[in-house]
Amino acid sequence: MLSKKEIINLLKEKRYDALSASSSDASKIVRVLISLSYDKDDVVSWRAMEAIGLLTAKISPSDPGLVRNIVNRLLWMIRDESGGIGWSVPEILGEIVRNNPKLCADIAPIIASFHEELMLTAGVLRAIGRIGRLDNYFLDHAAPIVLSYLGANEPLLRGCAAWAAGELRASGAVDALEQLRNDAATLPFYEGGELLKKTVGELAAEAIRKLQ
Repeated sequence: MLSKKEIINLLKEKRYDALSASSSDASKIVRVLISLSYDKDDVVSWRAMEAIGLLTAKISPSDPGLVRNIVNRLLWMIRDESGGIGWSVPEILGEIVRNNPKLCADIAPIIASFHEELMLTAGVLRAIGRIGRLDNYFLDHAAPIVLSYLGANEPLLRGCAAWAAGELRASGAVDALEQLRNDAATLPFYEGGELLKKTVGELAAEAIRKLQ
């Protein structure tokens, strides 16, 4: 079993393959990764979220029940009865669904349903984008949610919604995205293993290119 320090070092080096190679200890590793996921100003937290999805993809063919147990634990964390809110749970669940689309397709609309929880909204938009065009049911459910946040007051929500609209290939978003092209407000955005600063306008322009 890898120690917490070893796991952190692997995340710093972006060696997700080394985490996946330890699938026999997957449940313990996932618990450590969840514990590292809360500081969204730290790139290691984002890499931990991404690593959970990759690790579940590694173990799901041989132990789908374990993946479902992890999902259920995360859903419990996000609900009131857990005694606290798991602020990074939407993003983590999005990574799991992205990497296990057949096993966890039913979880996608559940993630989307948490969008009205203010502390979770950005994470839900991020999860929707990461899941992408999963199936028609999810698209019908998720696209209106994404479009509703393109005019949000908070740059984080506008930016995440613009990006998610591109990932969903939500053609109905084009006009609203065009209005955001010159939006110079910045937000932190995790992409390609790095935590970047992007403007809402940049994300809107990227989304429009995907829709053309």
